[in-house]
Amino acid sequence: MKKILCVFLSFAAFSTSLWAGPKKDAQSAPTVSGKKVIVADANSTHHLNLYVAYEKGLFAKRGLEVEIQQTSSGVAAVAGGEADIVFNCPTGVITPIAKGQNITIIAQVKIPCTSVLVVPVNAPYRTPADLKGQQIAGLSTTCCAVILIRDALRNQYNADIELVTLAPGAAIAALDAGQVKGAILEEPFVALALLAKDAAGNPKYKTLFNGASDADGDGNIDPNLAGENPPCRTINANKDFLTARPGDAKAFIEAIAEADQLILANPVAADIVDIAAKYVSVDRQAIINSNPKLGFTTQLAAEQLKGYADALVRQGTIDTNPGDALFAPEFKGITW
Repeated sequence: MKKILCVFLSFAAFSTSLWAGPKKDAQSAPTVSGKKVIVADANSTHHLNLYVAYEKGLFAKRGLEVEIQQTSSGVAAVAGGEADIVFNCPTGVITPIAKGQNITIIAQVKIPCTSVLVVPVNAPYRTPADLKGQQIAGLSTTCCAVILIRDALRNQYNADIELVTLAPGAAIAALDAGQVKGAILEEPFVALALLAKDAAGNPKYKTLFNGASDADGDGNIDPNLAGENPPCRTINANKDFLTARPGDAKAFIEAIAEADQLILANPVAADIVDIAAKYVSVDRQAIINSNPKLGFTTQLAAEQLKGYADALVRQGTIDTNPGDALFAPEFKGITW
């Protein structure tokens, strides 16, 4: 009887295992080194997930000690080994990668790029072709949004602009002074410009050709010159840091992904806005107006990022497109 019972129990256990399917190994948390992770940062609401992860203790929760150092030369600091991680416009990282420097892309920060064309409310532009030859402010010739908008104007409308390279705050000042006819701005500076009023209390600026406006008044929304959901900033790391401390890098991205979910759940929650205002000196209402547009995600838009590299090749900034070599192999299957 005992033998029969044992056989029955063995068969039952075997049958249960068949129905349950193959066992999956439990994912273990990344092993962290205990060493400090240095993030070279230039303040921006586009890096809000970094600040939320830091302020909400999401790094500490994973055993990471993170130090955020303010600098305007973060890419150079990471490539040179003075810092471990930097959040940056991808075109600013693609160039040093293509030139063999010690930096790589590990994750996305956000999609889409929020940069749009801002013009005075009485601007006479009815079609993109009307922008031909106009002086338009933009961050640089290698800014993602500038590349996308100029390529669209050249290729689709034969209408290149005269780019005046200015930082966002200076671009708005130039608009106010009538020194430029428009500006390619990112959030929260778009929101800041749209909050500006003239002496009569009317809006001074509007956005055009951004997938939300109707410039010629025909009742149809004009397509976005920058395309559909172009990727924005990326998280980038020193290659030696990745090789020596892969667990730290993966735990860092896990914390950022958790911060993304906190922000996306309510981007205008008081605590989220408070954190943004602590790091970025911009009107609070501009932060509230722009935060819902920041589509945070760690998943890389790899093909579109490689498209940026093609654009840099076309303009002679780099010689060849690195392709998949843009991205850290340690994160293949994780973020790309």
